[in-house]
Amino acid sequence: MIRLIFVAFSIAVMGKLSMSEVEVEKKELKELTELKDTTDTINSDLLAIDFCGEAIPLSELRIAQRYQTMIRNYDTPEFRKLMTNTEKRMRTVETILKKYGVPADFKYIPIIESAMNNEVKSHRGAGGYWQFMPSTAKSLGLVVDSERDDRKHLVKSTHAAAKYLVSLHKQLGSWTLVAAAYNAGPQHIQDRMQRQNKNDYFKLKLNAETTKYMYKLIAVKEWFSNPERSREWGSGEVVERIAETKPDTKKDLVKYDPNTVVRLITGS
Repeated sequence: MIRLIFVAFSIAVMGKLSMSEVEVEKKELKELTELKDTTDTINSDLLAIDFCGEAIPLSELRIAQRYQTMIRNYDTPEFRKLMTNTEKRMRTVETILKKYGVPADFKYIPIIESAMNNEVKSHRGAGGYWQFMPSTAKSLGLVVDSERDDRKHLVKSTHAAAKYLVSLHKQLGSWTLVAAAYNAGPQHIQDRMQRQNKNDYFKLKLNAETTKYMYKLIAVKEWFSNPERSREWGSGEVVERIAETKPDTKKDLVKYDPNTVVRLITGS
């Protein structure tokens, strides 16, 4: 409030600030107030979710709803079994990524891409743990021919994936954008950034698949690392409390029907 008063005083006395600047000040003050209202009513630990150290803006209702949907989609016996069966391979992936300076959160990509099944192949020809297209795999030094397919080799394909992720980060400068580019391709993401004049994944308008991609990664990460918090998000109470801090949006809440949830274990 003091900040807003100061801005108004500056306009009256010095006449140096435009009306647009005043609107920016008001918007920032409103956002800070809403964030404080949200954190006052919800345990801060429930909102303290990040990807590679980049905070997820879960106090925004639309983002909280998307995240809740993904948390519920992975709350299945099949996924819990997958978590148990992949622990050893996940440690191998994390160790390799660390050698290249890639954050450990990217170790969950093979989970959502292939369910850690090296025999999975997409209709477009992507294959192996990391679902590389043949041309991409070859450009990263992997052998893909009629006799050998290194995409199916966990160690070799993970070294290639780490190199690729590092190169994407050099282009985009943000790990969340790297995740988006892994799904949609770097050129597609750069085009969207340029057209929309935005460099924040959560503010970009992307196709449905790429929009969901980050939420898949975060949900899988959370079920592996913090199942208790995931169950609380899945209950629906967190989103309801976020909606209560924004009464005009509460009508937009979608009733949860477990019979209509689409299962996304293999990322399909």
